[in-house]
Amino acid sequence: MNTKKKLVFLFLISGTLFAQNTPPSVVPIIEKTVKNYNALTAFQFDFTLNIDETGKPGNTFRGTLLVKKEKYLLNFDDQIIANDGITMWNYQISSNEASIFDADDDEFSIFNPLKMLNNWNKEYTAKFIREEEFQSNIVSIIDLTPIKKNPFYKIRLFINKTTSYIQQIMMYDIDGTTLTYTVTKFTPNAAAADTKFSFNKNNYPNVQVNDMR
Repeated sequence: MNTKKKLVFLFLISGTLFAQNTPPSVVPIIEKTVKNYNALTAFQFDFTLNIDETGKPGNTFRGTLLVKKEKYLLNFDDQIIANDGITMWNYQISSNEASIFDADDDEFSIFNPLKMLNNWNKEYTAKFIREEEFQSNIVSIIDLTPIKKNPFYKIRLFINKTTSYIQQIMMYDIDGTTLTYTVTKFTPNAAAADTKFSFNKNNYPNVQVNDMR
C-alpha cells in the first residue's frame, strides 16, 4: 500500500473510531423525556429519598408524587404538599397544622420533574456523562448545572434509554448534602382529579391554618 492510500485508510479508520466514541448529544435525550412526560394526562411516582449530609449518616424516606401539568401532590415523611399552580399548601401530619404559600414560593417543587425539565435549556447547561446499567436497565446519565443562583450546584439525571423516563435524580447542595430521589414505581396517566391538588381543611378536624402569603 503506497503512502497516499495509507493516509486515506488511516483517516477513514480514525474517523470511524471517533464517531463510535463521540458521546450522544444531550438535547434529543432530554427533549424526548420532556415530550413523553408532557404527553401524559398525569403521572405518579412512588419513590425513595435518601439524604446524605456531610459527616452524618444518611436518612431514607419514602413518598409518592402525583403530577398533572403544573399541579402536583406530594406525600413525603410527615408532610402532605399540594400545589394547584396558584397556591401551595404544606400540611404537617403530626402537628395537624397547614401553612399556605404562593405557588412560586414552593421549595418542594424540586420534586416535580416537569418544572425542571420544561425550562431546562433556559435554567441549566447540560452535559452527557456516560451510559451504565441501573436497576436492570441502561440509563443515560446527564448533569444539569444551574445558570442562575441555585441551592443545588448540580443535578444528575438517570434517564432510561428505552423509555426516556427518569429513574433517578441526584441533587448536590452547596452545603455538601446530596439528595438521591429514586423512582421505585412509575404510573403513567394516573387518575388525577383537580381537587386532589388543593387542601380542604374540612377533611382535617381542628387543623391550624397559617396563611403565609
